[in-house]
Amino acid sequence: MEEIDFSKIDLKSLACLIFDTLENNNIDAVLVGGACVTIYSYNQYQSYDLDFVTYQELQKVEKALAPLGFKKQGRSFVHKHCPYLIDFVNPPIAVGNQPVSQFEKLKTSSGSLQLLTTTDCIKDRLASYFHWNDLQSLEQALLVAKQHDIDIVSIRKWSENEGYANKFQVFQKKLSTLLM
Repeated sequence: MEEIDFSKIDLKSLACLIFDTLENNNIDAVLVGGACVTIYSYNQYQSYDLDFVTYQELQKVEKALAPLGFKKQGRSFVHKHCPYLIDFVNPPIAVGNQPVSQFEKLKTSSGSLQLLTTTDCIKDRLASYFHWNDLQSLEQALLVAKQHDIDIVSIRKWSENEGYANKFQVFQKKLSTLLM
């Protein structure tokens, strides 16, 4: 295996490396959270943690990541030369109250990655805006939305089901202004 300079690795390459390592150890995982925003916004937003969801025990994850030099700290894994934290959040995968079962599968020169779709990434960010008035999460949702074709009808219906049709209107108005 080629030596990896973890001090210079970018988030997307690291996400692919972690995903492929887990997959090679029969561990199914999905990237969620802010790291998806980094990938989908082409680094216009920079997350410093990679949140994965898996149903496997962390002991199995720890064994898989150990050869890369990652050490377990609680539910997270750190590498002394890597600027990113690898975190494992509890399943199930959901955006707000909606379970998620369809994912994007990327294939890059760095490897493969399974992550939230762009539409579910936006819903994930909007959930933080809806529930906690997190304006940074609203901006992250907009960064992704302006870069990709998204299912705005699905996002609207989801927003209504979450009880936030009014805040969806704020998102949609801001998005329309960005796309003009």
